[in-house]
Amino acid sequence: MRTLPGLALLLALAPPDMVPVPAGRFLMGSADGEADERPVHPVRLAAFHLDRTEVTAGQYRRFVAAGRCRPPSRPPAAAAVGQGEDLPATWVSWRDAAAYCRFAGKRLPTEAEWERAARGDDGRTYPFGDEPDCARANFGNYRGEGRCEANPGHPEPVGARPSGASPFGALDLAGNVWEWVADRYDPGYYAVSPVDNPRGPGRGPLRVARGDGCCSMLGLPRASNRVAFPEDYSDEDIGFRCAR
Repeated sequence: MRTLPGLALLLALAPPDMVPVPAGRFLMGSADGEADERPVHPVRLAAFHLDRTEVTAGQYRRFVAAGRCRPPSRPPAAAAVGQGEDLPATWVSWRDAAAYCRFAGKRLPTEAEWERAARGDDGRTYPFGDEPDCARANFGNYRGEGRCEANPGHPEPVGARPSGASPFGALDLAGNVWEWVADRYDPGYYAVSPVDNPRGPGRGPLRVARGDGCCSMLGLPRASNRVAFPEDYSDEDIGFRCAR
């Protein structure tokens, strides 16, 4: 049987709800970002698959009904309730996000995997290019004010902005909701990170979230941006997606 090239094999094996990210090397971090995004450093990753969109409220609810996960700590924002099953699952802690991915036969992506999926191989600042764009990502609006006043100011259904796709075809990696990743947080970790398949520091009380959310007036959904919260924290604009 003829052996498929690496990317072709990944495409052949990709479930319809996931995108393939081939093995490769990229520069992680930003010299122009916050202190915890420095130093910029090379990372080499094995191939993986990533969910095309954030896990939806409907998907998460089915796992809750099966007794596999705890329900969200609160309902979605009132303004978004009518949009239903296709909203991203929010008010979900890191622990429950990790449990959902395990039960789905997947896992949370590492921080490095998430950033490569968002930036591709050309080091772009956002999944869609090097300039912020209010039409391509749901960000920059809080209670009707901010840099993107036309955006809704709350999470919207996943995949609603296909023009904001990453180089590998993942949607909503900029804006909509912050996304939990597997790594623990250490602001100085990039200075000691291994080159091959880094998985974050071995200890620490906080977990990393990536991608920026909908509900910050002035924040920009740069692909290198990092925040961190306790494992049991949840909020209206924090969700997740899984990898494999």
